Amino acid sequence: MSVRIEVLSGLGAKAPAAILVEAAGKRLLLDAGGALHPGQSIEWVKGIDVDAVLISHDHFDHIGAVSALPSALPLYCTPQVAAALPSGRDWRPLPERGECRIAGMRVTTGQAGHSLGGVWLHLGIADGVFYSGDACLESLLFPFDEPPPARVALLDASYGVYDTPQVQCREAILQRLTEPRVLPVPVSGRALEMALWLDAQAARLGMTWNLDDACREALEALLRLSPELRREGSDTAIRRLLDASRTASPMLWLVADRDDDPEDWPEHRLLHTGYLTPRRQRQRVGGEIDWQRWNVHLRLSHLREVVRRLGARRVMPLFTTGVDEISRSLLLSRERTLSGEIFDAVG
Repeated sequence: MSVRIEVLSGLGAKAPAAILVEAAGKRLLLDAGGALHPGQSIEWVKGIDVDAVLISHDHFDHIGAVSALPSALPLYCTPQVAAALPSGRDWRPLPERGECRIAGMRVTTGQAGHSLGGVWLHLGIADGVFYSGDACLESLLFPFDEPPPARVALLDASYGVYDTPQVQCREAILQRLTEPRVLPVPVSGRALEMALWLDAQAARLGMTWNLDDACREALEALLRLSPELRREGSDTAIRRLLDASRTASPMLWLVADRDDDPEDWPEHRLLHTGYLTPRRQRQRVGGEIDWQRWNVHLRLSHLREVVRRLGARRVMPLFTTGVDEISRSLLLSRERTLSGEIFDAVG
């Protein structure tokens, strides 16, 4: 079977996710990402012509352009991701972990270790095409399911050749929690695992902390899901966290990221733990905010591990600059790297 893969957006830069896969006369769109910051292009959406769209998870750079797609276009996502769709948008269910058929193709899904309701996607064509969406192997809360073998791997390489383990990241963040802090976070992603970690650290160090209503509601939504969709043993900690009484004026705040500015929190200092928009990069250089990464993407050694598990013969690093450097670090030959925007495979 001939397969054609075109990265409409997300190749060679941290950019909205949109990947076109064509096989047996059918065209699937994997993710429909919106701009990460003002001025970033979503030209990819113009004239889009596909049979269905599959959404890996609900972060804006993967779902933000859904409103620009034809309303009649079949859209597939998990129920948790559907809650983030534009009001009234029709959708069809993707399993959180399982198989279905879409446009005649067998689609297998599994937990991606990145967010509430987020999945990786495996297409049963040409010896397997695997798309990680955003993925992580070291989340404290979200599991990463073992994927089937795949000849082609389209992988979240947002971190490039970065390879610092999560345990070191947590320790570095802890060193910055010695003054009043606000940590803005995506509510369906790192907010949930950071809440559990902060609760344990605050109790150990005697720090007061609180989380806003959006983060609390996301934790409650997580508890309503099947226990298999979170790491074993987390339920007791989540319930204890939700039941605890907290001060209205804590030293530490965990809040939904609403593009906060320093002036929004005059009594606290902002500590960001993920992607920085150009504006936030300027704020960091100017000393207005602080930053310390909390891993939510595949770091280099985990990219190697996923490639090994898949048995992939062709690999495309996505959502990053320096594709050639990443490929060398993954010990891939040029022949194994999909460095162009269009790739044809015959299986």
